[in-house]
Amino acid sequence: MNLILNSYCNLKCNYCFADEYMEENVKTPGKSMDYEFFIGEMLPRVKNVTLINFMGGEPTLHPRFNDILSSTLETMQPFAYLGVFTNGLMPDKTLDLLLKTVGPEGSIQRQIQFSILLNWQTKENISERNHQRCREVAEAFLGENANSLMFSLNLYSVEQDLETQCREIDAIYQDMGLPEGQSYKIRVSPAFPIVGEQENNVTLPIKDFPRMGRKMVDLLKEFPQLTFRFDCSFPPCLLDSINEEEFPLVERFFYHANQPVPDITKWKDQDLNFGCSDDSPMDIGPTGDCFNCFPFHDFKLGNVQDFKEVNDIAVKKMHTKFLGHVFEDTQAKEPCKSCPHYMVTCTSGCFAYNFV
Repeated sequence: MNLILNSYCNLKCNYCFADEYMEENVKTPGKSMDYEFFIGEMLPRVKNVTLINFMGGEPTLHPRFNDILSSTLETMQPFAYLGVFTNGLMPDKTLDLLLKTVGPEGSIQRQIQFSILLNWQTKENISERNHQRCREVAEAFLGENANSLMFSLNLYSVEQDLETQCREIDAIYQDMGLPEGQSYKIRVSPAFPIVGEQENNVTLPIKDFPRMGRKMVDLLKEFPQLTFRFDCSFPPCLLDSINEEEFPLVERFFYHANQPVPDITKWKDQDLNFGCSDDSPMDIGPTGDCFNCFPFHDFKLGNVQDFKEVNDIAVKKMHTKFLGHVFEDTQAKEPCKSCPHYMVTCTSGCFAYNFV
């Protein structure tokens, strides 16, 4: 489950939906998950799931974040996964708790796999001072537990300085002593449209996917320990401009989180779905409303209070409703409609493009 604790942030990135972090927004009903609601209604229904991610906005700015994290760790089942999506600009008391949690006396002792996903920004979305702070935070996590952190990038423009972002991340790993021959993953996600709010955030047009893919392939050549991970859809047109001698680089792309992209020469002989992952974690907003993912946050699939548990059965019921909506209530647009990948290995990248 992706639990969205709030909708405000202390950054204002050009591709993001979040509200500004200020007292008025923190206190506005619906913009922060009520702590009593979390303890009394949310946690009892999700405590048995195998994955919980805390998201926002910037979730660490929630006024009760430390209490929420501690309560969740105490309640989750052994061998489950717990994650925090953050921009790194968190209160010191939260950083202290998270460092303790990734250490040997924290989640490891409780047999829970805990990780931080740190969203790394371009200079147009963050000040130099805050950027340096994010590096210090990243180094602190990696120093405490080398497996506790993964960097994340949003792909919002072919003009963004993706090379500098990757160079900065690579430098952190090299300075921390990454062994030669060991790889690291950077989670990447195209900046998808938000249905109903497309004028409020920058998105990566589908027509630019091949150019973005070209940049990414070149970066794999420049940084030999780098791999790219796509959590949901991996648009295969990203690799439309790849050359034959570059085919071995394809295995350094991962789709649906942990599946390596197969040998590109064998795609035509395999039943592959690089499109929307219908078994991805369900998003749950501050008031308990459930939706498939943030681009479709206005298409409510249910509320946690509709279910005794938000378990695999409940999620499959809601995902079925979502897939009916995206396949039956709209059609693919160009350039997807005429693309040779469409309905062969891809379902149009993100379905949100078909609704805007």
